[in-house]
Amino acid sequence: MQPVANLYIHLPFCKHKCGYCDFNAYAGMDRLMPDYVDALERELAAAREERDFSRLSTVYLGGGTPSLLPADLVARLLRFIRGTFDIAADAEITLEANPASTDESRLAAWLEGGVNRLSLGVQGFEPRALAVLERKTDAAQATRAFTLARSMGVANLSIDLIYAVPYQSRESWVETLRRALALGPDHVSTYCLTFEEGTLLWRRRAEGKLPELDPDLQWDQLDSAVAQLEAGGFRRYEVSNWARPGFESQHNLAYWRCRPVYGGGAGAHSYATDGIRAWRWWNIARPREYIAACPAPRADGEELPQRKAGAEALMLGLRTAEGVAPPAGFEDELGRLALAGLIESFDGRVAPTRRGMDLHNQIALAVL
Repeated sequence: MQPVANLYIHLPFCKHKCGYCDFNAYAGMDRLMPDYVDALERELAAAREERDFSRLSTVYLGGGTPSLLPADLVARLLRFIRGTFDIAADAEITLEANPASTDESRLAAWLEGGVNRLSLGVQGFEPRALAVLERKTDAAQATRAFTLARSMGVANLSIDLIYAVPYQSRESWVETLRRALALGPDHVSTYCLTFEEGTLLWRRRAEGKLPELDPDLQWDQLDSAVAQLEAGGFRRYEVSNWARPGFESQHNLAYWRCRPVYGGGAGAHSYATDGIRAWRWWNIARPREYIAACPAPRADGEELPQRKAGAEALMLGLRTAEGVAPPAGFEDELGRLALAGLIESFDGRVAPTRRGMDLHNQIALAVL
């Protein structure tokens, strides 16, 4: 089994669950935070004893809204992680933050704990789009949080944005991109809004309270993102992710390269491989049940046979500009994708074309 060099920590707390969100996140559970961190420490201590960890190259605190944790509690958690695992001196340590809960005391605790990359969930600057998404933050808060983080020494700042939002025009999306770029981020994620079944946004559309998006407008918005971000010096290194040279998300690249990742926390997923087969498992999702189950919160898992593991590695690798060395047994699928103009070959690897980046769902359907 390959040793684990990437650690994900899930913090499922939110002030408000946005209408589009289908993540394992919960509002109104702040009182559970101390018990949850206790449980996380029990899980991680047990995992460190039971599994083969190498020196960690990435640590990622995601959610939910990790920035909601009080400064003293997140400082304690970061100290525990550093005391439990061997973390490389140049490790990428990321924390996801909401602009509304990014303040001086929290930023100081994050930086002291070793956080060197901040992912700000801005999502947009236009009031109407933010209202549709049920975001409780606005452009002024996003600008303030970004400026404060930069002034306090965060050298790697990422911004998340969402497009294809009902009532969002091409022009308003371009203005969102321009405002984001004016802040000077190092990394930008641009996600196409999806209506996940069971979310409030999905129900509102099903009830006719939100319009269907014009597919041509969606493509125009994607083309606008390509043009604006490339002109701003960003490289599209993955379907939805853009970075200045050297600022690619190393943690997310670990997923796309099918590297082993240990996921701690409620509902977190882990991945292990011996280079041929693969295994994944996941924790109990509900926070109270997770706390009660620690230090052994595993809910279920599965083994991926060689063919399925190879298909997933190919599909994920073809999300990235660097591509992947083609696994044996997929010659027919790759031939069809090449004929469709979705992939190209170079230096013994296959990678998506621009068309393949835009239509990655077709690659996934062909491979899986």
